[in-house]
Amino acid sequence: MNPEWNLKDILFCGAFSGEIDRISVHADLKTLEVGVGNLNAALRLQSYLLRNPEPVPKAILFLGSAGVYPWIPRKEWEGKIGFSRTFTNYEIAYLDKKIRIPEFLSLKLECIPFSFPLPNLEFFESGTNGTGSVTIEDPSPRVLERLKTESIGLENMEVFGLAKVAQDFQIPFAALFSLTNRVGPKGSEEWKSSWRKLSERLQESLLSSLPQ
Repeated sequence: MNPEWNLKDILFCGAFSGEIDRISVHADLKTLEVGVGNLNAALRLQSYLLRNPEPVPKAILFLGSAGVYPWIPRKEWEGKIGFSRTFTNYEIAYLDKKIRIPEFLSLKLECIPFSFPLPNLEFFESGTNGTGSVTIEDPSPRVLERLKTESIGLENMEVFGLAKVAQDFQIPFAALFSLTNRVGPKGSEEWKSSWRKLSERLQESLLSSLPQ
């Protein structure tokens, strides 16, 4: 972490209260519940930054959950914390050439990086696809090849919208994820059974970095 920063300089965002509840009880830490989906998240963050221009957060950190695309073996990510600073906005049907999206739209971005202390955690770093929905079928070989080629291993519904707003405001941004499930038909059920425990682990590790 930049020596002039600490966790108190960061705005912590979560899609819903359960992703930031352990953080939010600490009065010195700034948290924001942004809602589910790219549009809700982007509008909520933008509104917050416009209404609270001083002091501007030195960084924004999203604490969320992510599914992992099946081109990555489970043994490479299970038990780790996902870390991302590169984000795309690819719908799976677009990658499979079943729909068209205007070519002038910017569907990929990389945010201003920053670092932070997280002791005793092992990271799995990957690009994250910020989709408008949850993928409930196994992606086709064509889709998996595209994801693999661009090193996109994670899927989340809020992060691209947040990253875009942070970029527009020129605020460093990164995302930490509880890696809850493999993307595919059983993903939702796996998420339901794992997100709470993994979110608590992520939040408690962040809190352990606070000065005693």
